[in-house]
Amino acid sequence: MNDLVSQPIDYTDDVIDSHYRLVIAAAKRTRQIMEGHAPVGEYPYHKETTIGLAEILEKKVPIMIGAPAVVAERKHREVLRAARRQHEESLPPSRGYARESVETIVADVSVYQEDPEHAEHAAPEETDDLGRDI
Repeated sequence: MNDLVSQPIDYTDDVIDSHYRLVIAAAKRTRQIMEGHAPVGEYPYHKETTIGLAEILEKKVPIMIGAPAVVAERKHREVLRAARRQHEESLPPSRGYARESVETIVADVSVYQEDPEHAEHAAPEETDDLGRDI
């Protein structure tokens, strides 16, 4: 089995400074690959997680740390939020009650309330052996 993840991972401080940062960087790169970004090189691996980890260890993708990384992450999240908002605005209005009038809501709820005209179709009241209501 030629899988990078199942082997002990050796890296030096010039690649990345901690196991934690390695895991975070590999996870972010894996997400990028899964979202459609092409791998930087050719690898014998098939799983996106292994490819992302290999790219980090081989220094084929840059790793940002500190304030520049925070700024880049904020910009990326804002772009994603804007795209989500634009997508939601392009959808037709939902059938949700938030857009309906009070009369429509009352009409919908009244279906579930007891209707006196149809009381004869209602289930009989339950009584005990002595004829008392339960």
